[in-house]
Order: sequence, then C-alpha cells, then structure tokens
Amino acid sequence: MKRPTTRLALLAILLLTQSCGGILTSDQPARQTYLLTPLTTSSPAAAGDNAVELALDVASIPGLDTDRILTLGTDARLQPVSNARWTDHLPEVLTSVIQRSLESTGRFSSVHGSDHASEGGWLLQLEVREFFGIQDAAGTTSSVRVGLAGNIECSGNRYPMGLDDAQPVTAQRLASVVAAHQAGLDGVTRELIDRIGQVCQTGGLP
Repeated sequence: MKRPTTRLALLAILLLTQSCGGILTSDQPARQTYLLTPLTTSSPAAAGDNAVELALDVASIPGLDTDRILTLGTDARLQPVSNARWTDHLPEVLTSVIQRSLESTGRFSSVHGSDHASEGGWLLQLEVREFFGIQDAAGTTSSVRVGLAGNIECSGNRYPMGLDDAQPVTAQRLASVVAAHQAGLDGVTRELIDRIGQVCQTGGLP
C-alpha cells in the first residue's frame, strides 16, 4: 500500500507536467518576420568631388514605434496583424531602408544615421506618421497608407518634407498586406529623392 505522502508527491508531479504542457502549447500563430527592402535606382549618378555627407534621423509618432505590422480600424484602433512583425522597430527599419535607398542614388559621399549633420554636411529628419493597413467595419484590409513628414537642411537652408502614398491590398493575405507596405514605401522614397533634388542644388545633386 502506498503511503499518503507518496500519493501526494505523484499527484504534484502529474499536475506540474500538465501545467508545463499547457504553457508550451499555444493557439497563437507562429511568429512571422517580414523584411522591407530599399529602392534601387536603375541608373545611379556618380558622386561628384563636392558630394556631401547626409545625416538621416527617423522617428515615429506614438503607436508606430513597434515591430508589429499594424492596421487601423474604423474605430481608430491600431491593431497588430496576427503575429506578423518587421525585423526591428519601425524607426530603425526605415532608417536602414531609406539610408540604403539614398546611397543607391550615388549622389552622396555617405549616408549615415545621426540627429546632427557633420561640418558641411546635410541633415534629413523624418517622422513616420502613417505606416499601417486600413480596415473597414468588416475587418477587411483594403489598402495601406504610408506617410512621412519632416525637413532637410542643406546649403544653409531648411526645407519642409511631406511624403504620402497609398496602395491597394490585392488579396486578403498577409503577403499582400506586406507587399502594399513595400510599394507604399517605394513611392514615398521616390518622392523623397525627387524632393531633395529639387530643393538642394549643390554638392553631388543635379
């Protein structure tokens, strides 16, 4: 006959085993991480002898400083999409992507992340104000909006930047939502490059 203490010990082990099994089993979908890529200029210009260094500083409004992929509902709620994430928090991701996009133009001696310009260099400061899918009342994500705002300091002057793009989501799949984010980012990046070319007329820019 087993002693009561032995029975209690066996019962405790059984309960602990069941408890651990519940912790290790999750109904949440597996984490999925998505990569945003830079815009590559098809015919990059050669940096001239007077090409300048560009410092890039990217921040975000509250709510967007996250690695989660987000949607905005009709009730103004920001909601994460499943367990889908970017490779880092959004300001860090966009700093890296935009930096490489600007480098690919060949118009700068260097592009680096910083909140201040080097001597004789330029400073581009951007704030992410929109970077999410748009959901209707039925929970369908119909489009993605990307919006950046800020300014560039070049040649002793400061010029405002307002960059916006919207892209349709072609299918109700996560891959389509991510593709729309990428297309929107490409759109504002093209607009950014054009805007810099318009207002900053010295150094390696035309």
